Formats: sequence, structure tokens, C-alpha cells
Amino acid sequence: EGAIDGDAGKDSGWAIAGGQGRDHHAVFELEQPISAARLRLRLQQNFPHHAIGRFRVSVTDATAPAAALPDEVVQLLAMPADQRDEATRLKLLGHYVKYSPEGIRKRDKVAALRHEIASIKPATTVPVLREVSEANRRRTHVHLRGSYLSEGPEVEPGLPSDLGPTPKLAEGQVPDRMLLARWLVDEDNPLTARVVANRFWEKLFGIGIVASSEEFGSQGELPSHPELLDWMAVELVESGWDMKAFLKILVTSRAYRQSSHVTDDMAVRDPLNRLLARGPRVRLSAEMVRDQALAVSGLLSSKMFGPPVKPPQPDLGLKAAFGSGIDWKTSAGEDRYRRGIYTTWRRSSPYPSMATFDAPNREVCVVRRDRTNTPLQALVTLNDPVYIEAAQALARRMVKAGDAIAERLRHGFSLCVGRLPQEAELKRLVTFYEETKARYAEDPDLAQAMATNPIGPAPEGSDHVELAALTVAGNVLLNLDEMLMKR
Repeated sequence: EGAIDGDAGKDSGWAIAGGQGRDHHAVFELEQPISAARLRLRLQQNFPHHAIGRFRVSVTDATAPAAALPDEVVQLLAMPADQRDEATRLKLLGHYVKYSPEGIRKRDKVAALRHEIASIKPATTVPVLREVSEANRRRTHVHLRGSYLSEGPEVEPGLPSDLGPTPKLAEGQVPDRMLLARWLVDEDNPLTARVVANRFWEKLFGIGIVASSEEFGSQGELPSHPELLDWMAVELVESGWDMKAFLKILVTSRAYRQSSHVTDDMAVRDPLNRLLARGPRVRLSAEMVRDQALAVSGLLSSKMFGPPVKPPQPDLGLKAAFGSGIDWKTSAGEDRYRRGIYTTWRRSSPYPSMATFDAPNREVCVVRRDRTNTPLQALVTLNDPVYIEAAQALARRMVKAGDAIAERLRHGFSLCVGRLPQEAELKRLVTFYEETKARYAEDPDLAQAMATNPIGPAPEGSDHVELAALTVAGNVLLNLDEMLMKR
């Protein structure tokens, strides 16, 4: 009785309520382990209403002791093995797995994994499009004179017949989204392949064969080379819509590989290069301008996927209009150097430098971006903290190229524009570096700020004056026309 309640009195004890055909057992766990080789148990019956029949005592060192075998399991075990059917074997196996050490370990592992899966929160959710059942499908009517209160005849789904022959429907088949999708890429549909081919052409050449790539209808512009557009559309379809193969055709063509040099006569006769007398010469998109600067400086992160990030932006003291919870907090680590497509974008507060370079505000879908050339763009690439940090990193790359300043600047020039500088170009850069270095030599604090803010402390043994002058020279390289233009 000491193991039960520590009281040997007549009014204290333990019992199980009676009942026929029920499992009667009790499990007692010791608060502290015992070290004796023998364990003595004493059972004393003080109440005549609780008779003790046959009983068994089992001792185990398991942390989760199993209960006594249920009567059903005992009966199944007593059955000869060759007489047990599949259901019987499954019951015995289930009971064994429930209490076996291996089964307990497997269950604990499964439970831990399920808990881990349940604790994972997706970065984004993916909406799923499902067809509405016929009973719940919306009925669509013609609205007489545009009034929603004046319903005309009911209309059914269909395909625009004016754009070519439509697929034949099987008996009882109703036009649905899948039929529309198949029709869009059908070889007899003249529109989709032409639109896609024109957009790829526009991406490479800066302007499409149809200049209004967002409008192929009667309000759009006519193609400058209609037969070329037809040929490209056929090539795209016959290749099985192989985008890489199609792009390879464009970038290896003689039209794309021409020199982009513009003569005075060309500028007068064909300023937009609609006659393809020269290669493309267009400014990079807003995201690419920033990515290019980070890439040549060695800062660009190759990390892919994941939630959006917040790279550095000018701190002008402006705060969000809807509470401090959405104020811009610059991401840490390599997230501040991720590609532009991962940049957080709010309609009410777009990323300033990208907006300056004509990135759309995302309030509406934009197929074709406008391109402008304004002084604000030069102010961004000269003063934005992203480009200052890129110039500082570029300066540290140039230092490793050699001891001579000409060698360092030649290496930086090659990184930025993909060619070696001409003698006149290199001479001007060296002269600019020497003048800048002399200015920073007079103000060591200013030199240290230019060399380390915001990128961080300079490598050990570095000369802050040299790094500061190289940073300014690097900023010049990052602002070269050849750096910002594709040609």
C-alpha cells in the first residue's frame, strides 16, 4: 500500500469498479528509480466487497509501459497460427505495433514530422482556378443599351470567329477554357504566334515590328515588315513553341548582329531604326540598370526564389502614410543585393530608382514600357546609395588588378563595358583619378566616408584616399553610356 498512497490505514486503498468482460488493470510508475536487485510487493485485502481472483504482476523499465493484453488479443493469440485469417493477423499486428519499441519510435518520428510540416508557413499562396458546377454557373445576358437592369437574350460561351476558323466541337461539347487555350496556340490561329514573336523582337530590338505591341487591332500600328512577322510566327509554331530556339534565331541574325553606330544620315532618315539599317541600341530596363551595376561590382546575389526583399534606397525622411509597419527597412545580408525582380513593390510607395527609370507603377497591366531620358536618371546613378555602394565594391575589385593605376582602371573599364579602353579614354580616366586623389588627400575624413560608407570597413592595409578616388572613378564607369545601353 505504500506504493499506492503511502497510507496503511483501513480507510485508504485502491480498487477497480467491477464489471463482466472488461479489462481490469492498473499501472504504477515509480517517482524515483530503484537500485535493488529485488523488488518486494505486498498486497493486502481490507474490503470483502472487492475480491481478488487470478492476477498477474509485471515489472518493466519502459518509460511508457503497455497495458495488460486485452481479452480479445489473448483469445486471438490462443488460436493456432494456421487458423488465423487476414483480419485476425491485422488485429494482432496492430496491437504489436502499438506497444513495440520500434513501433513507438516510428510513431514518435511521424508525429514530429507532422508537427514540423504543420508549423511551416508558405511564403505565398497559390490561387486555384476551378470550374463552377453547371447548377451554379452564372447566366449571361445581353444588356440592352448597357443597362444591367434591362436584360436581353441569354448568350453562350464561344470563340471569336472573325480571327479564323474555330475548332470543331464534339457532340454535346460546350466551349470552355481548355478549348480556348487550345485555340490560342492552334496553328490555324493567326494572332497568338504573331503577338509572341513581335514581343520577343521588341525585347531584343527595342521596338517591335508592330510598334504598338499592346494593340494588334484596328487601333494599332501596321507592321513595318509584315512578311518578316509572318515568317517568324510560322517558325515559332513549327518549332513547337520552342522559345529558346526562336530567340537563338533572332540573336544570330544579321539584323541583330549589325553595328549599332548611328551616322548623321541614319539619324535623320530613320531615327527609330524601323528600316533595320543598324543594330539595336536601347537603354536597359529599370531592373537591369541596377542589376548590371551590382553584377560588375561583384555584389549581385545569385540567390533565387523566396519572399521579396528591400534593397537600400535614399533616406529622405519620408514615412509611409499608413503606419510605421510598412516603413522601408533595408534587408540584411545578401538580400540587399538580390536581383531587381525580387524588390518589394507597393502601389503607394514604389522603389524610387526604378520608377525614375520608367518601371510601371503596377496599377494596370503594361505590355510595353515607355522610355524617357531625364536628368533625374543621372542623379540616381550618381547619388543613389545602391550605385555608390556598387562603385565602392568596384573600386575594391580594381585594387586587386595590379599596383599601377592605369592597370586598375583598365580592368574596371573592361568589367563595365566589355572592352578595353582606348588610349585617350584611359588617359582621361587616369587624369581624373589623380585630380580626385589630390582632393581627398586634403580631407582624410571625407576620403574615409567615400571609401567605406555604406559598404563597410575597407580591407586591412588599404589606403582610404586611393579607395575613395577609385570609388569616384568607378562611379564614372558605372555611368558610361555603354554601361546603361545595350548596343
